[in-house]
Amino acid sequence: MRIYPEQLAAQLKRQLLPVYLVSGDEPLLQQECCDLIRREARAGGCTVREVIEAGGNHFDWGEILHHATSMSLFAERKLVELRLPGGKPGAEGSKALCEYLELASPDDVLLMVTGRIDKPSTNSKWYKALDKAGATIQVWPVDSGDLPRWLRERVAAAGMDIDDD
Repeated sequence: MRIYPEQLAAQLKRQLLPVYLVSGDEPLLQQECCDLIRREARAGGCTVREVIEAGGNHFDWGEILHHATSMSLFAERKLVELRLPGGKPGAEGSKALCEYLELASPDDVLLMVTGRIDKPSTNSKWYKALDKAGATIQVWPVDSGDLPRWLRERVAAAGMDIDDD
């Protein structure tokens, strides 16, 4: 299910999904989305956070499958955070991600953080599987025409007030 960044907080209040894919090339907004997901996962009982850096050509995709099948000694739920800066897992990664979704405990949460994902990749098997299992959030830079409104909303959310000057 596709969720816009401004809808994420409300969606998380309703239900913590087993999969979140946060992609884009706006670092601040991407970080804020990930922080919201991490906070709600922690509040939902995910007391263990496992981070996997999947950048580079020599990444072993079997590692994510290990995380899907391993159980924590001290926690019932865990947050598995997969960072893929390039945004494309390749054939081996695509297969591993689809297999992860079959093997992972429904109590665990996968947070996949990637760079911008191009249009052809959104039609790939791995992307569709992640979208079906949870939520995809694409983060785009704030348009210059929307910047004044965006700034006002952020200032108001911080409990302050500004004028148009």
